[in-house]
Amino acid sequence: MNPTEQAELVGADVRGKLASLRVALSTRLLLEGLAWAVAALVAVVFATLALDYFLRLERPLRVLIVSLGVACVGAVAWRQLIVPLRVPMTAPDLALLVERRFGQLGDRLISAVEFAARDDVEALGLSGAMVRRMAGEANDLAAPLRFGTVVERRGIFRTWSIAGCTLGLLLGFGIWQPDVLGRWFMRNVLFAEIPWPQETYLTVRGDPPDFTVLRGDDLTVIVQVDPQSRSVPEHVTLHAWYSAIGRTEETLAPDRDDARRFVRVFKAVSEEFEFYVTGGDDRRDAHQPHHVRLIDPPALRKLEFLVKYPSYMNRSRVDRFGGGTGALGVPVGAEVTLRAEANKELSAAAIVVDGKLVGQMRPETVRRGERVEVLPRRFVGVFEVRGENKPATKVLRFALTDRQGHSNRRRGAKYMIQIQPDDRPTLDVRKEGIGSQISPRAVLPLRVTIKDDHGIASASVLVRRSARSEDANAQAVTMPPDPTRELAAEHELDLEPLKLKVGTTIRVAARATDTLPATFGGPNVGDSSTLSFRVVKPEELMEEFVRRQKEIRLEFVQALALEESARAKTDAAAAIFARGRVDAEGRRLLMSSAGLQRNVGAEVAKAADSLRGIVEEMKNNRIGTKTEREQIQAGIVKPLERLGEPIRKITGAIGNMKAVTAADELAGQSRDVEGLQRDVFREMADILERMVKLESKQELANKLRLIINWSEKLFRSIKEKQEAEVKTVFEGTTQPAKP
Repeated sequence: MNPTEQAELVGADVRGKLASLRVALSTRLLLEGLAWAVAALVAVVFATLALDYFLRLERPLRVLIVSLGVACVGAVAWRQLIVPLRVPMTAPDLALLVERRFGQLGDRLISAVEFAARDDVEALGLSGAMVRRMAGEANDLAAPLRFGTVVERRGIFRTWSIAGCTLGLLLGFGIWQPDVLGRWFMRNVLFAEIPWPQETYLTVRGDPPDFTVLRGDDLTVIVQVDPQSRSVPEHVTLHAWYSAIGRTEETLAPDRDDARRFVRVFKAVSEEFEFYVTGGDDRRDAHQPHHVRLIDPPALRKLEFLVKYPSYMNRSRVDRFGGGTGALGVPVGAEVTLRAEANKELSAAAIVVDGKLVGQMRPETVRRGERVEVLPRRFVGVFEVRGENKPATKVLRFALTDRQGHSNRRRGAKYMIQIQPDDRPTLDVRKEGIGSQISPRAVLPLRVTIKDDHGIASASVLVRRSARSEDANAQAVTMPPDPTRELAAEHELDLEPLKLKVGTTIRVAARATDTLPATFGGPNVGDSSTLSFRVVKPEELMEEFVRRQKEIRLEFVQALALEESARAKTDAAAAIFARGRVDAEGRRLLMSSAGLQRNVGAEVAKAADSLRGIVEEMKNNRIGTKTEREQIQAGIVKPLERLGEPIRKITGAIGNMKAVTAADELAGQSRDVEGLQRDVFREMADILERMVKLESKQELANKLRLIINWSEKLFRSIKEKQEAEVKTVFEGTTQPAKP
């Protein structure tokens, strides 16, 4: 097949139809893209108009928003117009669209187009006659077809309907509100500074646009609604800007006598500021804010307080506080030095506290070589804070007079002096190693914690036999050489010298004094809460200790049974593993044994702690002999403590067996653990036996002491009777003595 025949496979009519289809598709994409761009542009117009109309945007913000809107329109045009038009539409692509629309072509048209574009048809092994026949059929079938129906037109009609509606809305709005749309064009296209039409017009009366006021005087600002206003706002907002606190907003209510007038009184104006008002839809004042300028009366600035604390506070350094301090906190007796700079030259400067003159300020001097120079605007003064040691607030003012005779008496700045009293010490007393029932010869181990804000002078422990405070017996607490503001002291209160009677209830508390001198109403005294103790017979207290040991022993017996149960479970698990099986029952027995073993460890530790506490109480109550206490400590407590390590070893070994999977290895480890548990059981049994023996010895010793005390009381009674009878014989009494 020669090139000419191959090029004429697609007829001229079909090629013309494909070219027309390309133009129709491009036109359709162009129209649809333009419709989207028009709709986006109208949407941006309405969006910028609404934002600017309701928010009255400033020019920079309008430029930013319009730029964003233009960017959005550009993005829509790029996506809906430029990108679709850039898509290539080749003859094969167009033929494929026609094939999809007209199925009767049976891929003949696309094949003819592709063969016409190739120069190697015969090289593909295809028959030229077959290709020409297929192309002829394609031309014949395509000749009567209308390729233009491939272009879908409903979408473009819908899109242009939307665009038309938006354009209609814009046109209708322009006809309805031509002034609004024109102002939008001027403000958002040309970015001109022209106002929107308003319902409300406000005028700030007085001396606009700026105001001048004497510093410290009141400033009255009156906002009037103009008669041309069609709407009177319910309130007016005053926007102010202060250099100290920044921007503020305040809502002004209408005057009671005139609803079209709003009044704001600035009390004692002390700094220059700017303000503007808005109300309703009027924001014109924001473009020309009002400046409030001040004329300064004599005043002090750069004020500095130097506080020298009293010697009892042990604060050698001098604290510095700026004049911006809300309240100057100082204690009674402090010496306050004032340094300040006046805004103008002064003829007099006095320090006034609560209306009373407490000191004079003098110009500061500096030495420059041999010459002393006076600084006319720098002043210094000193005064002492007087009063009682209790919270109080004092007002500090300065009575200033300048060279022209102007005074600040009516507008002088005020400073607050907050008297910070020296508080009484806070105490906490706790008992250690002693119960609420004690013997008459007991020693009370006490831990006394004291805190004071400046210093601790002394501390003591008070013992009272009743609720009255005057019958207290005081014992001094040993103080360190240089006590600080916090003290934690150990004190052993020996009650034997007090010769307390059985049945007495004593109350123990701690007391401390601080370093506040008497000249300032000191010292402060602080008391702790009270600990109550009841004095009982030593024999009764010993019976209580024996009873507690029995309770511990009974709980220990249960722990011994738990240990045996744990050992039995471990032995059963070992027997299961020894049969070569690793099943769930064996592991369950091991886990159960571990849980029991942990319970045993907890009971053993609890018994050791409880018995250690009993030994400590026996020692502090001076009950029992030293040998008895050592037998409990060495024979029971220490062995119980030593059991902790093998018990932890057992639980750890059982825990490690979770990772073991071999039956013989599990069996061996289980036997090892069972052996350790057997050793622990034997040691616990030995400890239990010693518990029983020591309890028996203590009970017997306590009963013997009871008998001995009873015998001593009986012998004393007999001896007293005998002495009474002998006395009656020597005095010549005829009356026989009572038997």
